[in-house]
Amino acid sequence: MNNNFADDVPVIISSVTKKIVNTINVHGLAENGSSILVAVSGGADSVCLLHVLNQIKTSNNFKIYAAHLNHQIRGDEANRDEEYVKKLCSEFGVECFTEHADIPKMALEHGMTEEEAGRAARYNFFKRICKENDIDYIATAHNKNDQAETVLMRVIRGSGLSGLRGIKYKREDGVIRPLLDVTRADIEKYCAEAGLEYKTDSTNNDDNYTRNRIRHKLIPMIEKDFNPSIIDSLSNLANNLDDDGEFIDGYVSRLYERLRSPMPGGNFKALHINSMKLIKSRAVLSRLIISCARDEMGQDYSLEKKHINSVLALMSDNGGAAVNLPGGLRVVKRYGWLEFCSEVENAQKDLNSSNNGDFCIEVTPNKLYNIKNAGVNISYILVNSNALKLSDGDIALDADKLGVTETFSTSRFYVRNRRPGDKFAVYKNGKSKKLKNLFIDLKIRSEKRDSVPLFCNENGEILAILGIRANEKYKMTRFTKNILVIHYEKYED
Repeated sequence: MNNNFADDVPVIISSVTKKIVNTINVHGLAENGSSILVAVSGGADSVCLLHVLNQIKTSNNFKIYAAHLNHQIRGDEANRDEEYVKKLCSEFGVECFTEHADIPKMALEHGMTEEEAGRAARYNFFKRICKENDIDYIATAHNKNDQAETVLMRVIRGSGLSGLRGIKYKREDGVIRPLLDVTRADIEKYCAEAGLEYKTDSTNNDDNYTRNRIRHKLIPMIEKDFNPSIIDSLSNLANNLDDDGEFIDGYVSRLYERLRSPMPGGNFKALHINSMKLIKSRAVLSRLIISCARDEMGQDYSLEKKHINSVLALMSDNGGAAVNLPGGLRVVKRYGWLEFCSEVENAQKDLNSSNNGDFCIEVTPNKLYNIKNAGVNISYILVNSNALKLSDGDIALDADKLGVTETFSTSRFYVRNRRPGDKFAVYKNGKSKKLKNLFIDLKIRSEKRDSVPLFCNENGEILAILGIRANEKYKMTRFTKNILVIHYEKYED
């Protein structure tokens, strides 16, 4: 990669640029001719990164893009930042993608902190832009100070080896961090020397956030009383542990491949880990295998000891049915496996929902759906009869009779509430009864009937009344080989 500079280039600009170019080369972050989407918040770090990459793009044949997500948290300040990023990109001649997301609402609906929700929304936005525009990499502006703060925060929270490896220079999903070898102080000097304006997020000064307290109080105290080079020391610690971790990863990945199984249909947004084999592994290997599953699900949140222990507890007879991990990752104990799911679908957002309380949402396999109109969570998977073990609330249907294949290529299913004229097969010969009359027989109160969730095929036929019973035509028998298992659970707001 070319990094020649004119003699009259200020020292700090030359120094920072050389560090970034060296980081790209040493860690193989991007090849000549790559396209890169730069995540730009408007702060000093991202403005510096965008400027440097734009400066070196010609000599390295890079195609540079920018993206900015307005979180709608800081009101006018957030709108100011968005307008500044658009203006900056226009001056640089860089195409800029922007979007708004209601992060407070997302956090509330998914049981996440605003920080977690914002991060998830940003990466989903960046990845979608890359996919739509055939862009190779996402460059984020994490710097050396961020690395040190992350390592300290994970020490405080009791992370293991994988957590102390810190922020990765390059992730398998194409996220790169070219600024990881540059300090925040040098970044601000670069911006000053290059005449670059930047915006400061007011939340960076809020010491209610753990990271901010580490930045404003703990690190300055360590620098003053213990080690003035603590930023470099913690960064070196992360790099050394990452080198050691690469060796360990080789062994663990081979074991992981023997224990994992993608969900039917090849959907890697969900996967299974064999809990019977996992429980026989040494504790250290169990922890690392769970971290492998997290990585494959596209998450890089550090898992603390309490998170790992909560997953391991699922494998005991006394363990609960499911646990939630940082970043919206959910682990469910099911049929001798641990099921990792990364996406919770909110039926309230479905285009088919209406203001009168009616709802109809298409549901795909291996995802957990939160259907607020009905106050339930549902998911479904395909299993072989030999692996069948039903939990409370599960309904089993004969997948062969339904014509369901392993890829689900010919099957579409929906969850909806009742419609006028609905009927339901209550006899083995397929004879049906009006749903209204069945609800009366079951003594379901009239005010509750419109919220009872019905699992249907694309023809509208009701295959199961969730939480109540299956369609008699599709009930499994002793001859059934493949089973569609629908998991249903109520929740309280």
